[in-house]
Amino acid sequence: MALTFVLGAVWIHAALAAERDQPIRIQSDTATLDDQRGISVYRGNVVLTQGELVIHSDTLTVYTPGRALTRMEAEGDLATLRTLTEDGREIHAESLHMDYLAEERRVVLTGRARVWQEEDEFRGERIVYHMDDETLDAVAGEAGRVEVIITPREDR
Repeated sequence: MALTFVLGAVWIHAALAAERDQPIRIQSDTATLDDQRGISVYRGNVVLTQGELVIHSDTLTVYTPGRALTRMEAEGDLATLRTLTEDGREIHAESLHMDYLAEERRVVLTGRARVWQEEDEFRGERIVYHMDDETLDAVAGEAGRVEVIITPREDR
C-alpha cells in the first residue's frame, strides 16, 4: 500500500532546489574514476557536500555521462542526508540505499527509509520523493506498515 504525503515533500523540495547551483565536494577513503564512461565510485567514510546539503555513506556512485549529472547512488549501514530549508530548519533522511535521479527529478530511499524534520517523521521500507510535483510516496515492507508522525504546532 502506498501513501502520498505533500507535507514532507515541501521540506525536501525547498532544500534541494536551493543547492542545485552549488559545487559538489566529495571526500572518501578511495575513489575510482572512469571519465570515459562517466562513472565515479567513492568508498569508505564518504561525505558529499553541496551548499548546506551533506550526505554520509559507505559507498557513493556518481553518474556523469557527458559531464552532466544524471544519477547518484549512496549506500551504507544507513546512508544519511542532512540539509536546511530556506528558513533554516534542518531536514534529515536515512536509508540503506539512496538514489537521486536527476533527469526524472526523483529521490528514492530504500531499506529502513526515514525522513524527518523536527518532530514530524515519515517511515517506510521505501520512500520516493517526486521533486516536480512535490509529493512523497511511502511504501511499507512485507511485514510492516508506513508510519507517519505529525506533531501539532501553534506556528502552523
